[in-house]
Amino acid sequence: MKVYTDTRDATFEELYSIALQNPDVVVLSADTGARIFKEFQRNIPKQFLNVGVSEQNAMSVAAGLALTGKKVFVFGISNFVTLRCYEQIKNDICCMDLPVTVLGMGTGYVYSIDGPTHHITQDISIMRALPGMTIWSPSDYTMVGALVHMAYKSPGPKYIRIDKGPFTPIYDPGKLDFSDGLATVKSGKDLTIVATAIMVTQALKVVEELAIHGVDAGIVDFYRLKPANNRFFLEAVSHSKRIVTLEEHTIAGGLGSIVCEIMADQGTTIPVKRIGIPDNYRLEVGSRAWVQSLDGLDVYGITKTILDWIE
Repeated sequence: MKVYTDTRDATFEELYSIALQNPDVVVLSADTGARIFKEFQRNIPKQFLNVGVSEQNAMSVAAGLALTGKKVFVFGISNFVTLRCYEQIKNDICCMDLPVTVLGMGTGYVYSIDGPTHHITQDISIMRALPGMTIWSPSDYTMVGALVHMAYKSPGPKYIRIDKGPFTPIYDPGKLDFSDGLATVKSGKDLTIVATAIMVTQALKVVEELAIHGVDAGIVDFYRLKPANNRFFLEAVSHSKRIVTLEEHTIAGGLGSIVCEIMADQGTTIPVKRIGIPDNYRLEVGSRAWVQSLDGLDVYGITKTILDWIE
């Protein structure tokens, strides 16, 4: 696989290479563009369709195509290919367990200057409530590209929540197998930060700050949110004194909830601190980094929250 530095390139160049080999692969766009789409239209036009700003219809079209034997990928802004068409995903795709992959671009505060209509801070909560739905939350460009291949080969409905980055490179470009669902990025004896998506990059900076204060923190990248690899996760944190969950997502029902559910079900009593977006709408408009800082999701805010909790 190529070395990528852009999520759209990683997603659609890999998807294009798959589609060239299999005419049953079809891509639907909800009027959201990517450079490689011109190649689809030029070379395999029957395998690409822009349905326009009609995400609900896109999901129903995807279901119909899947019922004819197609492997369908639906692409759009995350907010609109999850919240806007939740009923269609539930009834048309999940109820029939169809091989449709929803590619949601721009999670969390990616579209920070567009305000709350474009923030997607509830997608983990709602999508994991759907039976049979697989959810991936990639943390670097290598993983984004590899997950496209995994989605192609996997049955049933899938959702890949795609961040624009920039990501800190974590995985070797030759790595294609992310079937474990999570990975220990760094070990630490004092606490483990369990993060997902862009917050893994943030966690790498936070552990450096914590080290200055004498705290040895590890990082677990929790990239498959559903189905969670419960056994592997418990092994990964078994030697931790404390656990911090970190996500650019509402605190209600996100990664922190997933981790606490796993631990409660297994009777594990390691203290957990959840760091995420508070239960409110962020109405301020500005850069992503600034909006994150309002919720304490910048490096300073995360570090301070952890140190205050430890003390």
